[in-house]
Amino acid sequence: RYSGTDLDDLSEATESAIVEGGGFGWLKPPPRQLLENYWKGVLLVPERRLVVGRLDGVICGSAQLSRAPRNNEAQAMAGTVTSAFVAPWARGHGIGRRIVSEIEQLARELGLLVLNLDLRDTQRAATHLYETLGYRRWGSHPFYALVEGEFVPGHYYYKRLDEASAGRPA
Repeated sequence: RYSGTDLDDLSEATESAIVEGGGFGWLKPPPRQLLENYWKGVLLVPERRLVVGRLDGVICGSAQLSRAPRNNEAQAMAGTVTSAFVAPWARGHGIGRRIVSEIEQLARELGLLVLNLDLRDTQRAATHLYETLGYRRWGSHPFYALVEGEFVPGHYYYKRLDEASAGRPA
């Protein structure tokens, strides 16, 4: 549940991240009402959890942890990190690292053993962050996204969270 200015703060942070070209699927900020409806909807999806980061009490970034749908028992042990971003004005404060750490802790609490994610090749800071946190690139797609009429490659990552891999690179 959002309280106070949370929804407005989250929407503003999202808009600034979209304009900077990082961490979200939109290429241009959608109308504010659509963005607010999106964030309200995130809280309604049972298989999805939202983690936010704050700077001086203001939401400045977030990530979502999505679990497999209930009919996918074979992948019930895995979650997917999606829509992760930190607003440009809040970068350099370790907020992205804290958000990912919280996502990983939440995933462990939910009994997940593996986290998956994918990134555009242009998201260099995010790539560096995930790789330093032990995420392993397992593949690339040369036509991952279309940005301003140009194909952008993308990369796929995973990290094992189970005890067998604790203390070792994923």
